[in-house]
Formats: sequence, C-alpha cells, structure tokens
Amino acid sequence: MNPALARDPAALRINLTVPTTAVRLGPFAFDGLKALLGVDLAELLSPLMVAPKVQRPVLGGVVDVYPLAIPEGEGLTIPVKLLGGFGFYNLRGFLVLVVPPAAVDLVRQQLAAEIVSGEAAGPRLNSIGGGTSVTEFAVRLRPGMRKAIPLGTWGEIGVEAA
Repeated sequence: MNPALARDPAALRINLTVPTTAVRLGPFAFDGLKALLGVDLAELLSPLMVAPKVQRPVLGGVVDVYPLAIPEGEGLTIPVKLLGGFGFYNLRGFLVLVVPPAAVDLVRQQLAAEIVSGEAAGPRLNSIGGGTSVTEFAVRLRPGMRKAIPLGTWGEIGVEAA
C-alpha cells in the first residue's frame, strides 16, 4: 500500500473489481486468478493501492475490490497467461486501457460512450505479451462512474471512478 498516493491531487482514483477466485478447504487453498497470472494480484497492484483490498457481493458472485490511485504518467501492466498483457495508465487525467486483441471488441462495446478519441494509439507491440499487439483506449472517468463486465458465476471485472 502507498498512503502517499492518497494525497496526490493529479492521481486518478479508481476501484478495480475482479472476481474472488480463492477457495479454501481446511488447510488447502487454491486461487485461480493467481494461477492464471502467475503472481498474486494484490502484489502487482500494491504500489498503486491506497487502502487494503476488500470483498463485496455482486450479482453472481463476490468480487475483490482494490482501491487504487494512479499518478500522472504512471500505470501497470498485468500479464495474463495465454492472452498477453492488460494494462492501464494515467495520461493527463485520462485512464488509458491497454488491451490484447481478444478483449478489444468487448472494451469497445462496454466503454463506447467514455472513450475519448477512439483507439488512442492504435495497435502497438506489448513487451509483456511476448510481441503480441495491444490496443490502447483513452477513457474519460466521471465521478461515480462504474463499468463492469459480468462473468457469470465468477462475478465481474470492472472499474469504478472514485
């Protein structure tokens, strides 16, 4: 966690919501998201977190909520096995989403009204995804805005503007 980010007026404040995939059976535990990513998501997000992760019920499941503050010019790429990297960064107050080809149409559909100028930078090479192309979308966040992609019984993955 980084409490100094909470005081940065230029930082974008969002809550990232992802399905809770941890399952505990007595002394045994399995986290499907950690297996997919190869690392604990909270570890990846910790430099941008301004408060501890919490859980919240949603229609169809439970989500982990990660409160983040993204400083101007900063961001993060999350490598996803088999898909490449998903990422985001703060570009002059816009949230820029970096998505692999498999997610471009879905992002375009879900965020059509919030995308500032179409595909901000178009396809480019993704260093995390081993040379796969990615597309960037610049998104204007409005206070209280919430966008989520339902994942059935898994819950959802989404972004909430704080």
